Amino acid sequence: MARGKYVRHRKIGRTIAMAALALVAVVAVVFAGIALGRTLKNSAKLKKTDDPAPTMQDGVQPSQGQTGTDPAPVQPDPALPDNSMQLRQELLEQAETLRKGYFYDEAIALLENGGDLKNEQTDALLQQVKQEKNALVKYEDSQLYHIFFHSLIVDPSLAFDGDYKAAGYDQYMTTVDEFKAMLPLLQEEGYILYDMTQMAELVDGKTRMKEIWLPEGKKPLVVSIDDVNYYDYMTGDGFATRLDVDDEGNVVTIVNDEVTYDGDVMPILDAYVKEHPEFSWRGAKGIVAITGYAGAFGYRITDLPDYDEATQQWMLRKTEEVAKALRATGWQIACHSYTHNQYWNKKTITAEQEQYDIGRWLGEIAPYVGDTNIFISPFGVSFDKDDSRFRYLVDHGFWMYCPVDSKMPSYCKDDFFIQGRINLDGLTMKHYPERVTRFFFDPAQVLDPTRPK
Repeated sequence: MARGKYVRHRKIGRTIAMAALALVAVVAVVFAGIALGRTLKNSAKLKKTDDPAPTMQDGVQPSQGQTGTDPAPVQPDPALPDNSMQLRQELLEQAETLRKGYFYDEAIALLENGGDLKNEQTDALLQQVKQEKNALVKYEDSQLYHIFFHSLIVDPSLAFDGDYKAAGYDQYMTTVDEFKAMLPLLQEEGYILYDMTQMAELVDGKTRMKEIWLPEGKKPLVVSIDDVNYYDYMTGDGFATRLDVDDEGNVVTIVNDEVTYDGDVMPILDAYVKEHPEFSWRGAKGIVAITGYAGAFGYRITDLPDYDEATQQWMLRKTEEVAKALRATGWQIACHSYTHNQYWNKKTITAEQEQYDIGRWLGEIAPYVGDTNIFISPFGVSFDKDDSRFRYLVDHGFWMYCPVDSKMPSYCKDDFFIQGRINLDGLTMKHYPERVTRFFFDPAQVLDPTRPK
């Protein structure tokens, strides 16, 4: 594995046939990035591998979105072959899926290139898509929205068992039931998941805000998850232990050595967007922030000497698989520092410590999870724009900086972009509920009754 302070790797027609080819071409482009059309199977098996998977050592409410109806059953056309009905139905269904997810241009191209499969049904759907695209409005409000979580508590009885860690979990974590309850409330309030990397751009050394076009009444929402590392201290306390990828490319959680689809934010949000595509602008999901001192995604890739060769290679391969699957399904990956040391929190970090910290993340984590320009600050710390430690981050490519700020400010300045985030955890929901109510919902609607009183 590459190491070192500054090493940065970059692994990183007419005939029915014409209609089918047009469909495949468009869908291939779209689905390469968002993996739409996959079937989420609760009992899916993990990707098979020739290598053994060694044992790790320790050490609902309806959608409030668009109102389009499903395509009507296709009527037979004697001028076309027998399977034309099926092909046309597939075309209509695919275009409808694209429409619901705001892939308007892709849906238009698919329908306009339908060849002999085109009829009054495809024409009607084409007009609907065009009308919805033309009805988009520019988002003019300066207020953008960014909420964040830590890994979710799957089993509250283990997390809130009264030991010395229970109070911390109560403050800084969110339960699975709470997160699931939040999603329909956010959707009802008009929020729509948006890719933060599409909110600003860096051009000729200067940042600037990008235009955001949404259906009227929609508000752009960013979601991020900190410390997706599954630290050793969480073992046995009711959390997932790692991420993995199933046969169909879905990111899954491993809970008690079992494959689950609701063990953390990522698979839960993936499933919700699959059911409610109107909740996500063009497949956007959120940001996964990882440190480095405990590896990534539950794989201890920065402690390789502690494992045998087979386990080392398995962990490295799994880390890359998870990172690629996340990115392919609409997620971004961010740096959350390597050490997450208190010198960040206290702002006592020296230049040498920062060089060591960021250098190790770039040298030992980035090669396996991919490059990123997003820095999710540990402890939510903020630095003055002229602080040399902030400049070091920007100069090393992290020009999107996300601290913690309950007002969620977002702005471009010089060569960087700042976006504040609010934590929807026990601390905020129990002790500062007005911060949540002001923008989103009453926390009392979602608070898990199993939380300590």
